Amino acid sequence: MTALRSTYPVQGIFFFVAHPQLWGKTLCPFLLTLLFGIISLVLSFVFLLPLQAHALINAHCPAWLAWIVSVIFVLLESAIIDVIFFAILVPIYQDALFDATLKARGLSRMFETRVPVDGLTLCCRGIGSGIVFVWFLVLAQVFVLILTAPLHLVPVAGTVLACYINGWPACWGALIHYDLEFRGFSISESRRYAWQHREDYCQFGVVAVALELIPLFNLIFMWTNIVGAALWMADEYEQNERDIAKQQQLLLSSNNPYPALAPPSLIGQQYPSYYNPGLQDQEQQQQRQQWYGATTQQF
Repeated sequence: MTALRSTYPVQGIFFFVAHPQLWGKTLCPFLLTLLFGIISLVLSFVFLLPLQAHALINAHCPAWLAWIVSVIFVLLESAIIDVIFFAILVPIYQDALFDATLKARGLSRMFETRVPVDGLTLCCRGIGSGIVFVWFLVLAQVFVLILTAPLHLVPVAGTVLACYINGWPACWGALIHYDLEFRGFSISESRRYAWQHREDYCQFGVVAVALELIPLFNLIFMWTNIVGAALWMADEYEQNERDIAKQQQLLLSSNNPYPALAPPSLIGQQYPSYYNPGLQDQEQQQQRQQWYGATTQQF
């Protein structure tokens, strides 16, 4: 039986600590950002600093003040560029961490039935779950965080309420990679599915957001929450496998003249509706007819 959704962010912490092979996925963006920051800082001081200083001097600003202001501007510009660079790297490595967690859990077979990505979807989504869409989702999360910030003025209850409100978009952001590349959802289908299951998403998200509110440790929890989301999907996948296996056994033990034709190892292909809940009923009916013929209506 699947664990409570609220426990998965905590499970993600312990799983992450127990599997050192996952650590590299979190260190790479920090190291790359550090390297990029050093390079951007050097280039900024070499090229941007004199340009800005001379521009201020030409605008009749005292030379000493122009150079001081230019140094401050260069440091701020370099920091902003570094933050943008890190924000672009994070979703890419979060997707990689999600996949690595599934493999560490022993579910490499999930990648055998992974939904192929067409060119248009790939173009719209960019790399991984989509830089453009992820940026939009991040901005939406930031907007909700700002709106709910005053709630933190109310001790305990206000913080809990703010975490609950922010929980749904936070959880959706953690699972968007799975929805798009494993379930085969479009972005609108993913949003619709997330809203239909908003209670589960909020249960997971309220704990995930609360962990990310802890100063300094949030740099770690932003990754362990992804691990927790992957563990949640892994449990659901295994539960679906058990349910399908039971149905196969019932069909084989009954007097049905059309028993299951495929072994359990092909469940992802035999019953794609279990792994892509977005399929329409008519498509599900056609898939079942391929296996059970005229007895589909009795299935």
